[in-house]
Amino acid sequence: MKLKSMSKKKKIVLIVIILIIAFAVFRIVSGKMDDTGVTASDVINIKVATAELTTLESTSPLTGRLEPVEEVSLIPKIAGEVTKVYVSLGDKVSNGTVLFELDKTQVATTYNQAKVSYDDARVALERMTTLYNEGAISLQQYEQAKTQFSIAKEVYTAASDGINNYVVTSPIDGYVTSINVSEGTIASQAVAAVTIANIDKLEIETSVSENMINKVNLGDKVNVLVSSVSDTPLSGTITALSPAPATGSLTYPMKVTLDSVSKDVKPGMFAEVIITSEKTENVLAIPSNAVLIKSGKTVVATIDKENKVVMKEVVVGVDNGDLAEIKSGIAAGETIVVEGQYYLEETSKINIIE
Repeated sequence: MKLKSMSKKKKIVLIVIILIIAFAVFRIVSGKMDDTGVTASDVINIKVATAELTTLESTSPLTGRLEPVEEVSLIPKIAGEVTKVYVSLGDKVSNGTVLFELDKTQVATTYNQAKVSYDDARVALERMTTLYNEGAISLQQYEQAKTQFSIAKEVYTAASDGINNYVVTSPIDGYVTSINVSEGTIASQAVAAVTIANIDKLEIETSVSENMINKVNLGDKVNVLVSSVSDTPLSGTITALSPAPATGSLTYPMKVTLDSVSKDVKPGMFAEVIITSEKTENVLAIPSNAVLIKSGKTVVATIDKENKVVMKEVVVGVDNGDLAEIKSGIAAGETIVVEGQYYLEETSKINIIE
């Protein structure tokens, strides 16, 4: 029993010796780390920037959908059977392009008869005019020929208009965006047969609040962001602005037309019109996230010439979400912390990274 007890004591002594040696080794290694400048675990990595004078803008986004400036829905003036469709969905057409035709068998007979009568009356009037000028016929006979020609012309014009209703053409340049007729079907006067849209120009219909109406004007240039296409804003122009709110609304209708349209920007896409509500030039501004609230005070973490953290209380002006105006507390040229600032105290050890 005694031998076993002594063995336990030796084990305890051995463990104590090992712990002492391990602690000594730790101190030696730690000292070497400090001597060689290796960053310790309590050092905070930060990124910095320089406080600068700049132009600060406060913007208000207005939302809407891109729509064609010109779009027409063609409804036949008469109902009838479709005999021919000349276009397909997505086709580009010009003003006057024939889109489809209706069965004009019956009206064609009337038109042909009216045209024959018109041609005969025209030839007869020309002959009677010559005879009248030569004194070969009376004024009464000449006036009768003129009357017959006028009647024939009216009938022919009516017949021409009637037969033209059976041939439907595009009234604008654009693209076919819908077709609701096909050969052999009946074209109805209740439903648009073809829709044509000119997508060379797109616009956004939106509205502005009473706080913004006096900050925008007809003809102003604005940025338009179509985020589904690009993060780079497009240029637009305010082309319509109502001086009064829409009925039943407290906002003022407004239209913005894109100055140019790329092939990637299409009707129906969601867009944001960026309106500048405030613009202040030559102000000291820093990234908004560099401004902190500590112990109820608004502060900014700065780095002095000795590479130490100094918390400075500031007064903030306009903040557009990206940049915040600093009215007092720091000066242009000071180094501010823009990343890692949330973990800093004035006693913190720092490591500035690029």
